[in-house]
Amino acid sequence: MNSVQRIAKNVGMSGISQIFTSLLVFVFLIYIARYFGEAGFGVFSFALSFSALFVVFADIGISQFVIREIARDKNLTNEYITNISIIKVLLSFLTFALIILFINLMHYPSNVVYLVYIFGIYAILTSFSQFFMSIFQAFEKMEYVAFLTVIEKIIIVLFGFLVIFWGYGLDGLAYIYVLAGGINVIISFSLVLMKLSKPLPRINFLLWKTITIKSIPFGLNTVASVLFFKIDTVLLSFMKDATAVGVYNAAYNPLLSFGTIVSTMVVSAIYPVMSRYFISSRDSLETFTILISKYMIIIGFPVAMGCFVLANQFIELFYGSSYANSVIAFQILAIFIPIRLVSSITGTLLTSINKQGIRTFGVTLAALFNIFLNIALIPSLSYVGASIVTVLSEIFLYFLYIIFISNYFKKLRLYNLFIKPLIASLIMGILVFYFREINLFLVTLFAILSYFIVLMVLRTFTKEDKFIFKQILGRFIN
Repeated sequence: MNSVQRIAKNVGMSGISQIFTSLLVFVFLIYIARYFGEAGFGVFSFALSFSALFVVFADIGISQFVIREIARDKNLTNEYITNISIIKVLLSFLTFALIILFINLMHYPSNVVYLVYIFGIYAILTSFSQFFMSIFQAFEKMEYVAFLTVIEKIIIVLFGFLVIFWGYGLDGLAYIYVLAGGINVIISFSLVLMKLSKPLPRINFLLWKTITIKSIPFGLNTVASVLFFKIDTVLLSFMKDATAVGVYNAAYNPLLSFGTIVSTMVVSAIYPVMSRYFISSRDSLETFTILISKYMIIIGFPVAMGCFVLANQFIELFYGSSYANSVIAFQILAIFIPIRLVSSITGTLLTSINKQGIRTFGVTLAALFNIFLNIALIPSLSYVGASIVTVLSEIFLYFLYIIFISNYFKKLRLYNLFIKPLIASLIMGILVFYFREINLFLVTLFAILSYFIVLMVLRTFTKEDKFIFKQILGRFIN
């Protein structure tokens, strides 16, 4: 199996699981939003987001560090499993203590505080399963990551529907998340032992020091990333109310889910490859980065345009008329999709060339930019202000990444890649606008078809693209 086919296989495995589980979870979130209303959905979203702000301390970037190091040297696996597992147990106690401290300092009602506690436990369990899954990712065994992801989400959705139906409320729902997280940890650890490696029963304190120090840049990047994606929800809750949080997250969740699906399934497959290319061939790494960025742009622009034009129909379909206020937020937030997808590739490039510290610096600047603008705009514009800030922050981060790559690797001319997909998306958007009142499924198919016809007319796909498509098809045919 050549590199293109291996990447296609891993993207395919990751993509199938991501799409399946995301659809499950998305349907489930819609049900939660409809069942509990804007305020209840806002409390749920806040508890998840608040716990996510602290869970980074349970990992401090270890999982990302493990992917890079084991991808380069598989012999490290045995010793890493034992020592990192112990480190993460100690970090988990610290993390939960921080969650307890800060949520109580914010003087939220007792029911919200208790919900945060439960979701905090789930977040810590998730950090353990992510570590074990990162080992599979380093071995490019994405089928196991896919399996584990599907199992966890099925448990959450299946039992989540039941506890809501039986009237156990948000607390009961949170307990289901903990149950799913615990089962995922047990299964992921067992699969690592059976399929990949047995941990060495030896504690190496010198290795602890090495892992901790080298993981911190990854951890700081994760801290900044979590702030970047979650702080708007927390600030909306603190500065406005649960209803504003519910309206905002109803718009944000489907778009963030799409961005996460695409970026996660691609990045998880290409990160080990990019790390190897940095050692073996920097020219290949440059070509590879440009090519993947091109495909992300081609995917991102039509999605953004379609969501912008059809925002009313999508919000009505998802949540009903009670969430009409989410339409404007949905339209604004749609703009960030193509930028987010490209930034996931350029950010991964920085990590693969051992510039994770520079990446962390960029995400930190973007997170601070995000926080200050949210503080400025939320009081007067509420969830609309938070939506505007999210888009501006994504654009700011994109330009930071491009500057850093130019300084520390090579000057990538990505701006040329935007032109043809943007033109095709604008034409598609105009056509869709005139046919937007017909069946949503039919108009979506029409949009996809018209977009790719315009791309073909503009000669967007090169001989290299056609060769890659043949390689991928060869993988599935054979």
